[in-house]
Amino acid sequence: MQGGRMKGLRIALLMNLAPRKQGSLEDWILAFCREAARRDHQVDAWLREPMLPSFVSELKASGARLEKLVEFEESGLVPMTRRLGSYDVIHLNFISPRGPLAAAAYAAWPAQVLYTAHSDHVDVNEHVVRRSLRWAVNHATMFRVHSLAGVSEHVRIKEGRRFGIYPHRTRTIFNGVDTRRFHPRTRPQGGPVELITVANLVENKGVHHLLRALGRLRSPMVRLRVVGDGPAQQSLRALAVELGIQHQTEFLGLRNDVHELLSTSDICIQPALAEAFGLTIAEAMACGCAVVASRVGGIPELIEHGRNGLLVEPGDEVGLATALERLVNDPALRHQFGMASRQRACERFELSQTVRRHVDWCEEAVGLVPKPARFTSAPELPVQEALEPRASYQAGPRSL
Repeated sequence: MQGGRMKGLRIALLMNLAPRKQGSLEDWILAFCREAARRDHQVDAWLREPMLPSFVSELKASGARLEKLVEFEESGLVPMTRRLGSYDVIHLNFISPRGPLAAAAYAAWPAQVLYTAHSDHVDVNEHVVRRSLRWAVNHATMFRVHSLAGVSEHVRIKEGRRFGIYPHRTRTIFNGVDTRRFHPRTRPQGGPVELITVANLVENKGVHHLLRALGRLRSPMVRLRVVGDGPAQQSLRALAVELGIQHQTEFLGLRNDVHELLSTSDICIQPALAEAFGLTIAEAMACGCAVVASRVGGIPELIEHGRNGLLVEPGDEVGLATALERLVNDPALRHQFGMASRQRACERFELSQTVRRHVDWCEEAVGLVPKPARFTSAPELPVQEALEPRASYQAGPRSL
């Protein structure tokens, strides 16, 4: 502090993401840069291409500087390290913890390195020797990381155990939703019940289970919109034809109007087989959609079964069809779930709150502001989601 004024930080935001559309994580990047600028911090953002032109314009208008991640990687480890060494804070997102970018960040002393865990990492089954070796390497990986944030309590606990990080060096900061963009609208009456799923079309998003559940439902009252692209798109189209539901299923590809599509949908389905948080669920909740989702990963931190949505076991096509049938046939319950979801999204996942916590985190890392008494930035969870004891973070190879 100088004259009562906080010294501005230089923050390097490294994100292995191509901002190809509006909404979702693109909103988070822009909001983070704006909040940092409001506090007189300078953000340089390294991102993948392609980038949506309007996103690039908004990012530059925020005062942030934009860099191409691929060109940075191609410069080599030593130049990357030198460049990152000029920053106060390096904020890593979607970056492999042992890849070249992370290595450059770790070597960039004295910058403080913050690591956000966005994925529900699954360890493979290995021989005990390999598992023990991996455990040792994992625990050494984040020696230079100041602290880790999980996008859900599930991720925070799991990644804390994986890397041997004590709880006082971890926190939970949920993904955020712009509840002004994602908000309820008047839904058309008298037409089909509009179902929607928004996902990167890869196998672990479970959209094939949704299509098979819709085939089991065989209801002429519903229409499904599949939003997103990915390597499984063609096989999913073929599966819809095979199941005879192609006339009820529309594949919309990557869209910039997801907020409008969600706000005019009745039920959002997230049939993922693994999920760290479920950002599209939070967006659907903000739009007042009833939600049916898998009971997996961080999703139960968003959806309380029977209160603001329905949860089914991952891959359970019969259970998924049953849950859909219940909501399709009960408009009052859909409305009840939608209202409860909107309230929960505004209270827990509002974008402005989550980016403030991330910028707070940057300031705490360099000692500009004191650390909070609680190291998790998430609200209290039900008993079954409570924090695990410290011992579980340091339990050795068997805990993996």
